Amino acid sequence: MATNPTNIFIIDDEEPIRKVLNTHLSKEGFNVIQSSGGNPVFDALRANSFDIVISDLRMPEVNGTEILEFVKTNFDTVPVIMLTGFTDVSVAIDVLKKGAFDYLMKPVKKEDLMAAVRRAIGHRGLLVRNKELQTENAQYKSFLEQRVIERTKELNNKATELQKAYDLLKGMNLQFANALAETIEAKDHYTRGHCNRMKTLCAEMGRLIEMNGKDLETLEYAALLHDLGKIGVNESVLNKEGSLDNVESAHIKRHAEIGEKILLGVPLMDEVARIIAAHHENYDGTGYPKGLRGGEIPLSARLIAVADLFDAMRSDRPYRKGMPVEKIFSEMQRVSGTQLDPEMTNLFIAHKVYLTVEAVKE
Repeated sequence: MATNPTNIFIIDDEEPIRKVLNTHLSKEGFNVIQSSGGNPVFDALRANSFDIVISDLRMPEVNGTEILEFVKTNFDTVPVIMLTGFTDVSVAIDVLKKGAFDYLMKPVKKEDLMAAVRRAIGHRGLLVRNKELQTENAQYKSFLEQRVIERTKELNNKATELQKAYDLLKGMNLQFANALAETIEAKDHYTRGHCNRMKTLCAEMGRLIEMNGKDLETLEYAALLHDLGKIGVNESVLNKEGSLDNVESAHIKRHAEIGEKILLGVPLMDEVARIIAAHHENYDGTGYPKGLRGGEIPLSARLIAVADLFDAMRSDRPYRKGMPVEKIFSEMQRVSGTQLDPEMTNLFIAHKVYLTVEAVKE
């Protein structure tokens, strides 16, 4: 006997049949609810809690098919067993197609009744569990969606925090770079303003070739700090008015590698260091310190070389005055393909990049 007996709703307009079914089922410990059918049956179905419906197929007012449709619509986990006479077998098969769980032939044998009921109980358990799983799945899906929303919010907050930290670090690096640039220019009075002009010229060239944001930012840092290694060069050599001898020339050429060593390991500056190390490499491979050529030289270093040559010739030096733009362009074209990247040289000249700093040139 089950602790919570199964409730079975019997619907049949013939009282003797209801009594027989009630006797068989009650003796097996089932709770039986009875109805003679008709329109009141729908109210009775709504008013009672039941696990299985056993309904006659042919009844006046309301037939078994209508009851089946009502139960399937309103109580989708309740199996329906149809009762039918011998001549209604084809109709019984039809209601199976419409969703009935099983059918029993009248007169109903007890063993057939109990076997069908037990199968229906097992089937109902599966239906209930399936519905529970659907509910659990829907709840879990809702939970996951909510978790995704929460997690996305968390990640967005983290991303905002990281962006703030990155912006702070970038700001510190910019202050650091500007301080270093001022230190460089303090050693070489004739290049005052050169570092910032280089940054402006190179940034404009970077935009013209549609360099992406990160690479453009790296280029600006490298242009600003390209002469950083001059910190390690003797001031007497930097400010010498005459030509340099071989020893002095070798000494000053070390500034590219010195600048690289200073920046290596500084957050966000490794690529800047690599560019600085190569800004005196010549397009034909005759430059220093490694003798790189063509595409072996970082693009940003090739841009810096073009801007550096222009600004050096345009600026006053101890041994000469700044040169006219036309004469500088002529010299740049002369060394295009040997010292300078031809494509970047043509870009600089064709777009008159120098105008970005000419109005504020010191």
